Amino acid sequence: MIKFMIKIYILYLVLVALLPTMLGRIFHYNVIYTSRKKKVPWIAITFDDGPDPEYTPTLLSLLDKYNVKACFFLLADKVEKYPDLAKEIVNRGHEIGIHGYKHHINWFLGPIATYKELLKSVEIISQITGKYPSYYRPPWGLFTTFIYQYSKKLGIKIILWSYMSWDWKVKDPNLIVNRVLNKVKGGNILIFHDSSDNIGSDKEAPETMLIALDKIISGIKEKNLEIVDINKFIFS
Repeated sequence: MIKFMIKIYILYLVLVALLPTMLGRIFHYNVIYTSRKKKVPWIAITFDDGPDPEYTPTLLSLLDKYNVKACFFLLADKVEKYPDLAKEIVNRGHEIGIHGYKHHINWFLGPIATYKELLKSVEIISQITGKYPSYYRPPWGLFTTFIYQYSKKLGIKIILWSYMSWDWKVKDPNLIVNRVLNKVKGGNILIFHDSSDNIGSDKEAPETMLIALDKIISGIKEKNLEIVDINKFIFS
């Protein structure tokens, strides 16, 4: 009986979690990971896991320096902890999205739990920032059928990224710079992380990322690429 139940659970994970993740990550089903138009002269920059009082203020100043607008995928529990910082992100003209209430694996959430988490995150972020978070990036880019279902119900678009620089665990900023500038092209969505308290993250990674980001933004501009707001990126 136990072996039978284990087999049923494995089958459940395959159908509800593994296959939807493959659809999203490999076949890009119902997700935005690059521009829908070919050969556009712009890119979008996004940040996950904040807000973080140690790193996000410095990041906001850096973005102001270059007059760059980004999209911040926020964890709702951190928005509760640091409401003024979340408001400041919006006040600086940046877009916001959901990264979950906490940074955990969606695969182990059933349909009711998935909906409650998404709805709770939307309500918290909306109430505190005064802005409805129209975008969602699942932690680790892991999907379930319930994520597709309920993000659509809440009017939220799912956004991934064009490629990963692994900034959340790289200790050498030049390595991040080279990885990004050697690959970046028009239509890309770049992903970085302005917090480092997740499993596997290097604790000083956001500081390294900030050093790299300064050079990356300069390098992108030298390539005659424009860094645009995620809304322009998607709808233009």
